[in-house]
Amino acid sequence: MCAASCSETAPEVKQQPPVEPPQTSSDAFNVNAILSDPDLYLERALKHYRSDRIDTAREIVNIVTDSSGGSARLSPSGLFRLGLLRAHFALDIGRDANDLVIALNPVSRMQRIDALELWSRFLQHTDRYEASITSLMAAKELAADVDPSRQSSLNLQLWELLIGMPYQRLTEMQYRNDNPNLNGWIEIAASFNNSLSLSSWRNAIAEWAQTRPHHESIPWLENQIRLAPEGPKQVAILLPQSGSDAYAQAARGIRDGWMLAYMVDKRQVDPASLPNFKFYDTVGKDREQLVFEAFEDGADHIVGPLSKDAVNSIQAGRTFPGSILMLNTPNSFGNSRPDTVRYLAWTIEDEALKMAQTLSRLERTRCVVIYGNEPWMIRARAEFELNVAAPTRVLSVNRISEFEQLTDDVGATIGIEESEKRRTEIESIVQFPLEFQPRMNQEINSIVAFIDSSQLEAVLESLRFHADRPLDIYVTDSAVRGKLTELANGVQFTTDTWRIFKSDLANTVNEYFDSNPNMASFYAMGIDAYRFSNLWSEVKVSKTMAGHGSRYRLESTGNIRRLPYWGVVRNQTLTPLIDVNQQQSSNPYL
Repeated sequence: MCAASCSETAPEVKQQPPVEPPQTSSDAFNVNAILSDPDLYLERALKHYRSDRIDTAREIVNIVTDSSGGSARLSPSGLFRLGLLRAHFALDIGRDANDLVIALNPVSRMQRIDALELWSRFLQHTDRYEASITSLMAAKELAADVDPSRQSSLNLQLWELLIGMPYQRLTEMQYRNDNPNLNGWIEIAASFNNSLSLSSWRNAIAEWAQTRPHHESIPWLENQIRLAPEGPKQVAILLPQSGSDAYAQAARGIRDGWMLAYMVDKRQVDPASLPNFKFYDTVGKDREQLVFEAFEDGADHIVGPLSKDAVNSIQAGRTFPGSILMLNTPNSFGNSRPDTVRYLAWTIEDEALKMAQTLSRLERTRCVVIYGNEPWMIRARAEFELNVAAPTRVLSVNRISEFEQLTDDVGATIGIEESEKRRTEIESIVQFPLEFQPRMNQEINSIVAFIDSSQLEAVLESLRFHADRPLDIYVTDSAVRGKLTELANGVQFTTDTWRIFKSDLANTVNEYFDSNPNMASFYAMGIDAYRFSNLWSEVKVSKTMAGHGSRYRLESTGNIRRLPYWGVVRNQTLTPLIDVNQQQSSNPYL
C-alpha cells in the first residue's frame, strides 16, 4: 500500500530508565514505551504502514495485542486504528477480512476516509472493481476538504485500480457513470491500457491533456511519467526458432505477437523512440552463455528463454548486467529479484487457482472434480484441491481414464454407482426386484472439470443422461476452444481478455490463428511481453495491470501471475461473465 511519506523515525522515550531490548523481530521499539502509550504508537504504526514500512507497523500491533491489557487501555481512536491495521494485514496475505472490515466504527471524517479506503481495497479482493472505485472516489472527495495531503496517495490507488481493468470494461463503466471527474480518470486509464510503450503513453497524456486541460489528473500523471525510468533501448529476444518441437511452435506465436505489437506501436510514435531488438535462436545453444552474449552485444533487456530447463539454469546462475523477462517459471523462485528478473508464463495453475478462489467465496457449493490424463489436467486438479476452501466442499475427485468409458466415469463421479449399489444391497435383503431409477448424490450442485474441448461435449452428454437436475459446470479455457454445442450454453469458464472482450488486436489474433486456437494464447502472450518490457518500471509488486492478452499481478518472487477472467457460454458464443451482484455492494461508510 502506498501513501503519503512519513519521515518519522523510531521514537525517543523520554524520562525512562534503560530497559532490556524487547524480544521481537526488531529492536527499533521499546516495549514498555509502546504499552505506556499504545494510542500514540498505533497512530505511528498507521503512518509506518502507509509509508510501506509494514513490518514495523505489524511489530507495534503485535506488541499491543499480545500483551495482557494492552488493548484494554486503548481509546476509541486507538481501537479504530488497531482494527484498521489488522484488516489491512489480513488483506496483505489474502485472508478473508470481511468481519474485520465491517467491525470498524469510524466516528470522525478522518476515520471515514480511512474506512472508505479500506472498503475499496476489500472490494478489490472479490473483483468488485466498480464498487471499489466508487468507495475510493468518496474517500478522495472527503479528503479534499478534510486532509488534502492524502490526495496523492488516493490518486495513486485510484490509478492502480483503473489500470487493472481492461479498457473495454472501462469504456462500459464510463457509459454508466455520471461523475465527470471520474470519467476523466477512466478515459486516461483506458488510454494507458492501450499504450504499448512509454513513448505511446507520453503521447496519449499530451493528446488527452489538450481535451481536458484542467482535470485534476494532469499534473499528477505528468509528474508520474516524468519520474518514470526510461524503458530499454536494445532488447534481445531468446527463442527456439529453428526447431520443430512444441517449444518452437510456441516461440513462433510469441515472436509474431511481439512483431504485431511493435508494428502497432510504430504507427503511433516516432520509431526512433522505440527500442531496437534482435532475435537469437536458442536451439543447440548454451542458454546462460547466450544471455551474456546478448548483453555483450549491447542489450540492456532480454526476453526469454522459453523452456523450463533453460529458465531453471539461468535463474540459478549469476547476476546479469540488465533486466530479464523469462517466458516460463522455474521449479523454485529462490532469491527473488523482481526489479531485474521476472517470469511471464501462461500456466494452467493460474486458471485452477482462479476457480478455487471464486468457488471458495460461494455459499453452499458442493462440487465434484473430473480430470483427464494429460499432465496439465493433473496439475490443474492438484492446484485446485490445494486452494479450494470452506465453505465450498469437494465431495469426490475422479479421473477419466478411458474416453470410451467416460459416460460410466461421469456416472460414478456424481454418485450413480453408489445409488445402484444401494439398490442391489436392498434387493438382496428383501429378496425381491425393485422398481428403481438410479439417483445422483443429492448434495452435488456443481462440476469442476479439467478437460479439453474434445471431452467437453461427451461430459455434457453424460451429465444429461445421468443428472436429475441442472448443475453448474466450471471448466478452463481449453474446454471451450473450437465449435460449441447447444449443451454448452451456461458453462462457465476461466479465460483471458482477448477471448471474451472485443478489440482490434484480439480480432487479429483470432483471424491469424483461426485454424489453431491453441496457438493464439502464445500470440497474445508475445504482445504482452512487448508491453511489459517497455513499461518495466510501471509494473509494480502486488499491483494488478491489464494487458492486451490478459490481466496480471507482479508477485514478490518476480512471477507475473496471470489473473484470468470468468466467461460464460451463451448462444454458443463466449461472453464475459459480469456478476451484477458482485459489482453492486452496500457501502457501510458512505
